[in-house]
Amino acid sequence: MTPRPRFRSLGMPGVLILSLSGAQLGCDLDGRARQKQAEEAVLRKQMETNPPSPVVLEQLRQTAQDFLAEHNPEVTVQGFTFTELTPNLFLIGANVTDRVQGNVYVKQLSAERLRDADWGEDGEVKETGDFLWVIDYLDAARMDALARRHGIAGEIDQVRGHNNGTSTGWGQHTWLDDYLLWHFLFNRPSPMGYRYGIPGFSAMAPGFRFYAPNRPFNGDDINPYRQAAAATGGRSAVFLNGAAWNPPRSADVSHMTGQAYGISGAGGFVMGKTGLGGVPRGGFGATGHAVSAGS
Repeated sequence: MTPRPRFRSLGMPGVLILSLSGAQLGCDLDGRARQKQAEEAVLRKQMETNPPSPVVLEQLRQTAQDFLAEHNPEVTVQGFTFTELTPNLFLIGANVTDRVQGNVYVKQLSAERLRDADWGEDGEVKETGDFLWVIDYLDAARMDALARRHGIAGEIDQVRGHNNGTSTGWGQHTWLDDYLLWHFLFNRPSPMGYRYGIPGFSAMAPGFRFYAPNRPFNGDDINPYRQAAAATGGRSAVFLNGAAWNPPRSADVSHMTGQAYGISGAGGFVMGKTGLGGVPRGGFGATGHAVSAGS
């Protein structure tokens, strides 16, 4: 009697092969995801210290120029300095000449970027995909509010805590120096200058103070403040936790002063502006008359 042929089942090996292939595919996907995260982390760290893009700087130049032309028509603007605290929060120094009094001085402004959003009829926030730059005059109370909204208030307080109130190599320590010291200690990009009649933007020297350009920070006098940034190696928490890449929503700000300018999310150009003054929640929008590139 001829023995019947015996065939080994292929079921289990097939399942095993599929399982191993799936595990390998999962490892490959996990590996690619980790590689992408690592590449993004490197890119973001580079962006922390890179100067603001020419597109952003031109947005700020246009909006700050328009703000001063409307609210300080007596001055002629000679140029600007833009100091980036975070990608969504800038200090602006405008070098102006008062045509009536003949005085030459620096106007101090702030610029805050928000995501353009409003409350819908269903009570949910609706984002337009565009952004807003809000330009306003600079003072201590407003900067405190901006620092809280943009996540740097705690670190500013750390810097402020090292101020003993004495005169330094750069002069008397002011409230504005707390922010400029933070900018220096947390390795923010160099301030960028713009002068009418000279093409392009140029980086200023480290320690530059836009309201006292002839008295930059003195290296020895900064040493007592370095401990404020030592714990994170000079990297702000707003970058470590990613908050710097996520501007606040305009709908979440209950009241705001200043001039809001709509910025096209696609092209990055200045679209228009709202009126000056207190703006209630939901009152922003990219409406109003256009701001030309030469304004």
